[in-house]
Amino acid sequence: MSSPFNQRANSALVNIPLQDALQAATGKFANQRAHAFESTAAPLALRAKAREIRRKTFDEIDKHLETLFTNLQNLGVHVHSAPDADSAKRIVLEIARKHNVETVVKSKSMASEEIHLNQALEAAGITPYETDLGEWILQLANETPSHLVAPAIHKTLKQVQDLFRAKVDPNAGSDPQELTSIAREKLRTEFLRAGMGISGVNFAVAESGTLCLVTNEGNGRLVTTLPKVHVAIMGFEKVVPTLRDTLTLLSVLPRSATGQKLTSYFTMLTGPRRENEADGPDEVHLLLLDGGRSRHLGTPFQEAFHCIRCGACQNACPVFQTVGGHTYDSVYGGPIGSILSPMLRGLEVSGELPAASSLCGACMDACPVFVDIPRMLLEMREARTVKKNNALMERFSFRMLGMVMRKPFVWETGFKLGSVFSRFLNAKVAAWLPGPLGAWAQGRELPRIAKKSFRTRWREKKRRGVDSSSAANGVSQADSPDAIIEKTHHALELAHGLSHGHIDCPDGPLPEINVPDTVVRFATEFEAVANPALQPSSIDDIREYVLNMAAKWKEYPVAISDGLPVEVAGWLMEEGFDVISPSIDGDNRDAIARCGIGITGCDWAIAETGSIVLRSGPGHPRLHSLLPETHLALVPANNILPHISSLGPELESIFKQEEGHSASCVNIITGPSRSADIALTLIKGVHGPRDVFAIIVPDVLIARSQ
Repeated sequence: MSSPFNQRANSALVNIPLQDALQAATGKFANQRAHAFESTAAPLALRAKAREIRRKTFDEIDKHLETLFTNLQNLGVHVHSAPDADSAKRIVLEIARKHNVETVVKSKSMASEEIHLNQALEAAGITPYETDLGEWILQLANETPSHLVAPAIHKTLKQVQDLFRAKVDPNAGSDPQELTSIAREKLRTEFLRAGMGISGVNFAVAESGTLCLVTNEGNGRLVTTLPKVHVAIMGFEKVVPTLRDTLTLLSVLPRSATGQKLTSYFTMLTGPRRENEADGPDEVHLLLLDGGRSRHLGTPFQEAFHCIRCGACQNACPVFQTVGGHTYDSVYGGPIGSILSPMLRGLEVSGELPAASSLCGACMDACPVFVDIPRMLLEMREARTVKKNNALMERFSFRMLGMVMRKPFVWETGFKLGSVFSRFLNAKVAAWLPGPLGAWAQGRELPRIAKKSFRTRWREKKRRGVDSSSAANGVSQADSPDAIIEKTHHALELAHGLSHGHIDCPDGPLPEINVPDTVVRFATEFEAVANPALQPSSIDDIREYVLNMAAKWKEYPVAISDGLPVEVAGWLMEEGFDVISPSIDGDNRDAIARCGIGITGCDWAIAETGSIVLRSGPGHPRLHSLLPETHLALVPANNILPHISSLGPELESIFKQEEGHSASCVNIITGPSRSADIALTLIKGVHGPRDVFAIIVPDVLIARSQ
């Protein structure tokens, strides 16, 4: 067996650093995912609800696309469609040339990888910079991503260090924190001067025309805020009907991808910046990429579009765990990639990938929306067989096996011969078998064939007159009712959390965890993802806390947003600090980038996840919570919501406001900027703030300060 996939797989199997990296990463992600769903009130019901949202979306995908395009155009977004990669690249280049763009910053986008956009930009004399830490490492190495969520999962610490020394800093050390700081310093310059930002889209909300990004490092926020032109690229599978549906999917995506309740940033973008906003792009484009997608609507493979790109199936797949993503020779690797790649590239190019599966079903069990990957793999294998794209020897072997199985006498004779032969056959001997048999036997433990077939044993039992009814019913006559109940209970325990397809979507709201005191729960969860939150009893407590924190950054300015629940600017100016207030002329990016602390208010907070929610608007720049080294949020206690689902009505309200009052951007912030792209070491402060702090301001103190 010498197909290209098998050649690549053999190379991966003998690559010891790759094997070590894969086992460590996929195992860690799988464990984190399992623990993350334990924090939900009803994990199976939540996943069933998410599955139903995806299914219903594609029942009326045309209607949702029309609604999305209409709302985007009403917001001033330029909407483009591209039937193929060449058209998509041409559209992006035309936008770049129109604005005389010289450098482009990109956040992680599998769609841009799919069309090989970087190569097209470079050929046109435009320099692209990948800004996701893992993607930037791979750009330096001239490699493609090997995982949907962790693109550099295959790189060891030593490999990253060697790469940095060769391409960035000859004195780079081996500490992941130091390597991350080098990347932060290099890419911060590119963020500030780039003429265009290019991003992917995790969810595109039809009812509001909102483009959503799920990120951890802060690069997604910078890419969509600092450049004056933002281009978002997506396939139609990213469409979600409503904001409430989006929040449900958000509840399962980070848990499945990285084991987080929420990623550090969930960014909702609704058109270009408003006239009264200090920062954000002046021009926004959405590029809808077909790339072969539309021809699979209404086919057995439509369900593949339900995928929300969490990578959980890759982490669960024994094949992916063994050979890694590059073996698939496609942007989309692993189980879902074994379906998507042939769909988009054709069976002639990627037809071997559906065979790269044991069909164990681990992918479907891990999938947050229960995509039936095993079924589609079988359908894809059948399609390949019908087209005769499989090897001649494979077709001959299965034809002969089919002939044997249709003749009972031949089958039983072959079984008896196989039983005798298997006594002398072990893995070492089998590896010496000629051709495909030897290749198939490599790496396998071959079980010994039973001396008697089931058919022979059954005939013998009937001749002996043994009553087989109890065995057939699966119940031992000796079992007591209590024993049967205990066995049933044990079986249910084993099945807890598995995806079996019969799970129904519950009617009405999903069960939620109990949050009796939103302030206490928010403080607990915020400390878990960031730092202890101050709960002051007086204005003096707040003043002391703010001044002590600012003293750590005495030589640096402080950026302060308007409309805070407690006026802190005066305290800082009295102590001689350089206070930078929101600008009315430009975004003041250079000054804010020099700040040690950015102090903002908080529109809402979420107790369940320890998140703060900020919307853009007059006096509320996006950059105040993004560019400074530290972000301090003043959280009004009465603005703390119990659950993320509680945010749905609030978001609907602000996105439906009239022009001039609505926000172009809303960010859900859960802890500081972070990444584990280098040796699975969690590092804070990749591109956004290194630390996030909060002061929970009671209603009585807000009243006294006004």
